[in-house]
Amino acid sequence: MHSTRLMKCLAVLVAVLFLTAYAAAQGAATAEMQVAVKAPQGAVVRNATVTVLNPATAYERGTAQNVEGESQFVRLPPGRYTVTVAAPGFAKTVAKNVVITIGQRAEVPITLQLAAVQSVVTVTTEPELIETQRTAPTTTITE
Repeated sequence: MHSTRLMKCLAVLVAVLFLTAYAAAQGAATAEMQVAVKAPQGAVVRNATVTVLNPATAYERGTAQNVEGESQFVRLPPGRYTVTVAAPGFAKTVAKNVVITIGQRAEVPITLQLAAVQSVVTVTTEPELIETQRTAPTTTITE
């Protein structure tokens, strides 16, 4: 009986050690990316949204920036990423083919350009107030 209990405890201990080693190996097979976003004059852009996408695996992660205008992406699987940055008042910027390798801490500087002024034209299909197709006079009868 004692040996059975000892074997069970030993099996549980080995399983815990194996899972711990496996989890550590998974953490080691990742990388980090830091994206710093600035305006054309060099000022930090704090309200940008940054998204990283690995097109080969469809792995995507997005984040809002911190106070210093930097986005931190930790535990990214190594690969080739597309970094997309959008902020109000600036044109969306895309950096393609950003390669990160195992254990690397890649720093990706992004400089946004000011957005062009856009005109908005609204087209509606409301009827005209004046009827232009009929030429005969009409009379309105009131009570």
